[in-house]
Amino acid sequence: MTVKLYEDDPYLREFTATVTKVEGDWVVLDRTAFYPGGGGQERDRGTLDGLEVTGIKGKEEISHQIPRHNLTVGSQVKGVLDWENRYGLMKAHTGEHLLFSSLSRRTEMELVKISLSKEKKVLIVKGHLDWDMVRDAVHEVNDIIAAGAEVTCQHVNRENIGEGGPRVKLDRISDRMVRVVSIGEHDSAACAGVHLKNAMEVGMLLVSKFTSAKPAGDWEIEFQVGPEAVRTAVDHSVRSLMLAERMGALPQDSLTAFDNRDRELTKAREALKTYGKLALSSLQPEKLGEWKFYSGSFTGLDRKLVMEKANEMVADGNSIAALVCQDDKTFLVLACSADVKLDCVSLLNSVLSQHGGRGGGKPNFASGGTSVQIEPSVLLAEISRLLITR
Repeated sequence: MTVKLYEDDPYLREFTATVTKVEGDWVVLDRTAFYPGGGGQERDRGTLDGLEVTGIKGKEEISHQIPRHNLTVGSQVKGVLDWENRYGLMKAHTGEHLLFSSLSRRTEMELVKISLSKEKKVLIVKGHLDWDMVRDAVHEVNDIIAAGAEVTCQHVNRENIGEGGPRVKLDRISDRMVRVVSIGEHDSAACAGVHLKNAMEVGMLLVSKFTSAKPAGDWEIEFQVGPEAVRTAVDHSVRSLMLAERMGALPQDSLTAFDNRDRELTKAREALKTYGKLALSSLQPEKLGEWKFYSGSFTGLDRKLVMEKANEMVADGNSIAALVCQDDKTFLVLACSADVKLDCVSLLNSVLSQHGGRGGGKPNFASGGTSVQIEPSVLLAEISRLLITR
């Protein structure tokens, strides 16, 4: 059995220990300050006698993976934790307890998964949540952090844990004694992880992402703590101010201004679609050799609409349609009637390839585009030339 130094003193950065077992790269110590991970928190990082610890596993007997070591049973070793990583995870774990507890006070919620690493800190939950609840919970958490709250740990007999007690899923715990972490009067939960002495040390907590997590859960909540949270909050604040300025609105009115713009844009798109249908429907064919040839260019029209109209134009037989849709790129549609012996794919690519574009489709219908804007008249003229000379 390995003595877990991190339970009694999570602030211990260095320690000495004796090797009790060696199995290849894995070394068991009589005591360790390395947290093997659990409860969603990733393992500690650091070194043993200057060699990197690349893995940690075990519950009662904790093994440390040290590639290329020459340790033997009885060897004395010195362990050094990556303190910056450990302390950041302690802030994240304590912050996560506060965040989940605060959210739970606002809605009925089930915790699905916790993932705490140096790179990313995430909660996945089931339950009804919205941005207003998230904002209010984050405000509450930061008020607790600012005021400070002592973090304590105690072992409680599972038989004494009842309704109204700490958050715990006893079906996942086999031990008779359950380790309970409490943060003042704000939260109490079963947890084997490493925590701060006081919530004030978290510094700040910020929710940086709130998105759907289906099918794993209803919501994924990504958050940051400490200096990282402060930097992100400042960046988001400045961007919000810049956006409000560009929209001609006060920061507190920027969402309303955005909704107004969005409604205006929807109306404009619907109007463009209506006029586009009229323009496409009024397009008259010209005589090109033995065929009826429909051609035209349109700015900002929906590509699907243009393709549908091209098919309609060639439905009567003996017809060819070449239509260009222009936005930030150039999109070309080439269609022909079933009775027209033409390879639309080959012809379309012959034109687009001259401008770095390409397309695909079937012999009687092809579409494709270019990565940049090309003058539509250039493409249509080239199509006409190839059709006449074929």
